[in-house]
Amino acid sequence: MDRIERIASQVLEGWTARVLGARLQPVQLAKRLIRAMESHQTISLAKTFVPNSYVVSLSPADFEQFEPFRRSLERDLAEAVLGAARERSFTLLAFPTVELERDDDVARGDVRVSCALVDASGDEVPPGSPELGRVAAGHTMVLDRDALLRERPRVPKAFIEVPAERRRFALGASPLAIGRDPDNDLVLDDRRISRRHAEIRLRLGRFTLYDLDSTNGTYVNGRRIAEVVLQPGDRIQIGGTELVVQQEGSA
Repeated sequence: MDRIERIASQVLEGWTARVLGARLQPVQLAKRLIRAMESHQTISLAKTFVPNSYVVSLSPADFEQFEPFRRSLERDLAEAVLGAARERSFTLLAFPTVELERDDDVARGDVRVSCALVDASGDEVPPGSPELGRVAAGHTMVLDRDALLRERPRVPKAFIEVPAERRRFALGASPLAIGRDPDNDLVLDDRRISRRHAEIRLRLGRFTLYDLDSTNGTYVNGRRIAEVVLQPGDRIQIGGTELVVQQEGSA
């Protein structure tokens, strides 16, 4: 019955938004996130673990609405998840992260949420993992809002290397913007490269490369991509520049 009510609620909310032309509000996103959190619980040794990594997929029109303040909204939504988890006595393995993404397959007014339980190393933790049993009562990973706000999530130790220039750029929780514009984190002076060409973000514990509708495209290992999860050793071609994905300890 709960599942049927949830599906009906999603259908009605989406239908209302499309027919009436109502614009999505941040509070609606927060409600969907909390609903996803409640729907993906993992019980282990009398503790209830919930996901701490979330991706919210929106239609192009809805994404454009939030784009000007997306970063601050993502932080606010993460804190909303944190607060809701605390109220329900749920356990988080790390500070929650929320990412908004554009998805051409999502209808205007609809919201799709994917989530995962991710450990401090950035790997997804499956149900029944021994790691969950090692989280002791009173540990900082057992939900403590102030402690989690102080401890930003640790992420996989990786970086982007520009072999031709002998430069390295560390990857972290914050997005790495790549392009010709001086405001980018990785600036590439090449007329074949768009001003805002691509971006690497931490998504569900893995680094994902997104092409930002660039003119000449972004290529990984010789194939043009729109988005792709990066692996150590991947070679990214942007204009006339090759970037290499490296992980700490790799050659």
